[in-house]
This record gives sequence, C-alpha cells and structure tokens, in this order.
Amino acid sequence: MNEQIILSITIIALLFLFITSNIRYDALAVVALLSLVIFGVIPVEDAFYGFAHPAVLTVALVLIISNGLKNSGLSGLVAKIIGNKEFSETSFLLSMLLIAAILSSFINNIGALALLLPITLNICQRFNWHPSKFLMPLAFACILGGMNTAIGTPPNIIISEYKSAITSSSFNFFDFSYVGLLVTFVGILFVTFIGKSFISIRDKSDGQSSLINLKGYLFEVIVKENSSAIGLTLSAFKRKSGEDIDVLGIVSENGSIKKVQNNTKIKNGQILVIKSPPDDIGDLLERFSFSIPEELHSFKEDDLEEMEAMIAPGSRLIGRKYDFFQKLAYEELNLLGLWRKSSKYRTRLNRETFKAGDVLLLGMRDLEEEDVTNKIKHLGLMPIMQREIQTIPSRSRLIKGLIFFGVSVALVALNYLTAAVSFMLCVLGFARQKIIDNNFYREIDWPIIIMLGAMIPIGTALQTTGLTEIVSNFISNYASDLNLFWILFIILIVTMATTDIINNAATAVIMAPISSGIATQLGYSVEPFLMVVAVGASCAFLTPIGHQCNTVVMGPGGYKFNDYWKMGLPLDILIIGVSIPMILFVWT
Repeated sequence: MNEQIILSITIIALLFLFITSNIRYDALAVVALLSLVIFGVIPVEDAFYGFAHPAVLTVALVLIISNGLKNSGLSGLVAKIIGNKEFSETSFLLSMLLIAAILSSFINNIGALALLLPITLNICQRFNWHPSKFLMPLAFACILGGMNTAIGTPPNIIISEYKSAITSSSFNFFDFSYVGLLVTFVGILFVTFIGKSFISIRDKSDGQSSLINLKGYLFEVIVKENSSAIGLTLSAFKRKSGEDIDVLGIVSENGSIKKVQNNTKIKNGQILVIKSPPDDIGDLLERFSFSIPEELHSFKEDDLEEMEAMIAPGSRLIGRKYDFFQKLAYEELNLLGLWRKSSKYRTRLNRETFKAGDVLLLGMRDLEEEDVTNKIKHLGLMPIMQREIQTIPSRSRLIKGLIFFGVSVALVALNYLTAAVSFMLCVLGFARQKIIDNNFYREIDWPIIIMLGAMIPIGTALQTTGLTEIVSNFISNYASDLNLFWILFIILIVTMATTDIINNAATAVIMAPISSGIATQLGYSVEPFLMVVAVGASCAFLTPIGHQCNTVVMGPGGYKFNDYWKMGLPLDILIIGVSIPMILFVWT
C-alpha cells in the first residue's frame, strides 16, 4: 500500500481516537508511531528521534522551572501583593487576569493556573463571591498569556523549532509578542467587561457552607446494627435524609455495586453507596448510626479534619486506584469521598480509577502538619479550599530563582543560547540552590512529553512522504485566487477547531507542515502561516477538554460542558478579527 495512504489513514484514525476514545493521548500517539514504523512509513532509525528533539526538551525544562518558581514562593509573592487589598468584583477579576497572563507568558500555563487557583478561591471565600464568575476567565487568561513568548505554551515551542528546521533560523523569544500581546490585552478586556456576562452562574443552596457547590460526592457507609435506617425502604430513607442524599447502590459480596429499587429495604451490615454533599455526610453518619468503612481510613471519624483537593493534570494518581493512594498517603491522608463531573459510579470507591479533575474529600488529623502539605504536593493534588493565603518560604531562594530564570530568558531573547541550553542551565542553577528537590523529574507532565516525542516523527513523515505537498497543492489550487487574509483565515479556523478537540501540541505538529506547505506553493513567506497556526493552536476556548486549564476549573466552577462555548466562541471570533490583521502587518 502507498506510504501516503497508510499515513493518511493513520492520522485520521489517530484524530478520531483523540476525540472519541478514553485511551490516553500519549498511548495513542505511541501506537500510531509504532504502526507507521511497522509499515515502513517511518524508518526504524528515525522512530524515536522526536524524544531528542529540542522542542520536547524545552517543554520538559519549562515544566521543571515553572514548578521550581511556584515552590520557591512565587504563589506567596502573588498572594502578598493582592491578598490584603480591597477589591470590587471587576477590579479583582481584571487584576487576576493580568497577573495570570504575565505569569503564563513565562511559565507553563497550567502551572500558572495551579498557582493562582487557590488564591482566587480564597479571595472569593473572603468576599463571599461566586467562584464561577472568576475561574473560567482565569483559565482563559492563562491560555491567552501563553501566546506571548516562545516558551509560553507548547505550540509556540513547536512552531519555533519547526521554523528553525525548515529555514535558517527560528522565531526569536519575543517574536510571538507582536500578535500575542494584542490578542491577550483585547481578550482580557473582553472577558472582564463583556464575556463574564455569558458565564452560567448556578446558585448555591441555602446554608451551603462549602465554598464550591460540589453536591455529588461518592461516599460508602456501613449500616451498623443499631442503625435507625434498618428496615426502611430506600424511598423512606430518602424522605428522612433529605433531597440532596441519594443511594446509588449496595455493595455486593464480590465488590460490585448492585442497582437498587425504591422499595429495597436497608439491612444490618450493608455497605451503601451514597451521593451526598460533603457538609451533610457527618450529620448523616450520626443520625442513622452509619460509619465509613475501615479500609478507607485509619483514624476515628471524629479525629478528622477535612479538605477538598483536586487531582491536577500530571498527578501520579491519574489512572491509579485507591490502593495506590493508600500506599503513598495512608499515614497522613484518608480518602473519605470522591466527586467527579458528569459521571456515574459503577464500582466501589476503592475501585474507582482516578482522573484529572476529580475532587477528593480528604480526612487528616491536622491540616497544618508539614507532612500533610508535603504529601498533598507529592500526590499532585491541588487544594481548592485554603484557610489562609500562602506565605513565601524563603525570600532569598525566590529572588535567586527569579534571577536565574530572568538571565536564562535574556540569553534566549538575545539569541546567545538556544532555549534548551539556556533553560538547562537554569534548571542546574535551581538544583544547586535547592529551588527544586531531588524529585524534580516528577514535576514533568510525562504524557505531554511522550505524546510530543511520538508525534514529531509523524509530523516529519507528512513531509518525507510528500503528503504535505499533496494537501498543500490541493488547497492551493482552490485558494490561489483568494486574498492572503482569507487564506490565513481558513487556516486559523481549521486550527482552532482542531485544538478544541485534541491536544494543542498535537494540533501544532500536524498543522505546521501543512500550513508552511501552502505558503510555499502560493509563493508566500512561511512566517505568517506558522504564526497563524501558533495562535490557532492556543485558542482552546470552546470545550473543557481542549486545554488542561479548562478541565481543571470545570469542577470548582460548577461548569457544564456546554458552558465554555458561550464565552469561548465570541472570544474566538474576536481573536480572529484582531490576530490576522496584526499578523499581516508584522509578518508581510
């Protein structure tokens, strides 16, 4: 079979699975890569060169640097700047979005969100503001800020390195700023003063003390022999317990969850699977003489303090089950409940597979213990309720970290060193000053790295097989009579649509050779065509799955899948109207 046909089928199948499959995108990319090697489309000796590509190394180094700065006290510095000030809702929103854009210009945008999310929730709690008004805008600002520099987001890194491969030089560090700064500034103003009115705000229940209205926590409770619920039908139990309490099933002897009917009677010793707000579970245990199964905790229930923490992207818990959590956190943390957006529970809590965006209700003896804090960090959890604003652990370490990072950025901006070399020196400096610890490899989002390493040879195969030329010729034949504005417009629309349903880095890898091929066929310089791909690949505003930032805020903000496009679509239209004229002005 022709290599171009095999490659086309593989890429189409890969994109389809990216959209529809629950399989991890890094695993899909590796399978696609190996398939192309087996069929001879990619030579064996070139199969893994993507893992040594400067773009992959740069992404990994930026992730390490981002976490180093966060851990050295950058979040405490931000909190100190804004934590004690008085704000109106609009002034606070504008301030946070500007800070988010600045931070995500230089550190990984999901790192910037992880740094600012607890601060935002703390301020919302202090002023009794609804977090839904702020979290989606915050996620969008982190995405927008990534457009401003060559390291702000993986697509920019990929595009810069791709230009270096096909021309004599890469984009300079601040070349993305010409378009990115304008898009970011206009986008933030839109979100602050107009876009926020498109956000769906769901009212909190009366008396709800939790900052975030997460009602659907999964709990398991054992019916004690003296329980007043024994003999009650489930419908009678629900009337007594309240409308927010729902019995999803009863744990069978083999550990599965049996579906129940309203006339099912509660018996002694049964394990009920209950969906309940976290604030109600304590009262429920007391009123009906229930208890949490002992295998889920090692403390007495009345000894526990509670905290809600989200599983952040890159957490070591993703894809794991309770036994792994227990192995790492048993002495300090206990899993009391699980919340998952728009999902049905089909198995016991200790058999559920953790996903990014899950919120865990954790029990611990003392929230203030250093071991608890370290364990939360080690697990890759993001507290979504904090009792107080964070402090700066070491001013000298923070200052040294900012100096090291500033010097490395200057070396790249002045073209004295490549980004990979400069940031490697920065990481070594961080290690020498103990800004990062011995476990810094764990700070890397390995699925992104694996996916990039696998996708880069696939992107190269688009060129070596001549498929890019075929696609470019086909498009060029129909676009030859179009103005350059409309050609860039079409590429931007296609890139935006793609990045909303698959990973933005994968979008950049696929679209960059196609876009540059169109430029070559039509006789244009490649810079505006690559820049429009960089902008489009970063515009994942329509769905919660298009970007990790959107996924992270979905739970705490109480958003539904369809909430994102209401503000994201007008923002995309605005970006199209702003970015293309600026690209034409700067790069043609």
